[in-house]
Amino acid sequence: MRLAHALPALAAALLVWTSGCSFATQDEMTTAVTVGERPVAMEGTQTFFNGRVSVKVTLSRGIGRGLKQHNKDEREAYTKSDSKVFAGNPVPPVTLHLLVTNLGSDSLTVNLIDFNSDLGNFVIDPDTLVIAPGQTAEPLPMVSALGVNADILPFIVTLRVGGTRESRTFPVKSVLVDPATEKPIP
Repeated sequence: MRLAHALPALAAALLVWTSGCSFATQDEMTTAVTVGERPVAMEGTQTFFNGRVSVKVTLSRGIGRGLKQHNKDEREAYTKSDSKVFAGNPVPPVTLHLLVTNLGSDSLTVNLIDFNSDLGNFVIDPDTLVIAPGQTAEPLPMVSALGVNADILPFIVTLRVGGTRESRTFPVKSVLVDPATEKPIP
């Protein structure tokens, strides 16, 4: 009698498996890549070298420009890709920008030595920026799959200009505010 129930169940499972039916689970990394980078949610600024250099760190949910919503083939190719990383973290990944502004009157060569936080110790590429007076430059954006679970995150940034090296620890805070309560939105 058990065999009579097991055979139809086995046949149904085999039919589904061979018919090519499948479903992809939507993890946070896939969602972030599909949607793309959202507006800035957190930011912090600090000055270096007696006010000659300003560093602004911004965080946004999402990654890159996003996969076109109408291009199902592109989205499906990503979700089935062997190179896709599964972070296993329920918090959405974030994109970090490190913006360096020359506040001085001479061009500066700024070496980006360290960029570290609870979201990771990031490799900065390129690690040297030549910035004209009054201009802003930035290395490539960085992505943390760890996501954000706080309203304030301390960042450590270390720079070198000429023979002088400076390191600052400064807060990056939520800039999203609920208009009703005037409190930060996590």
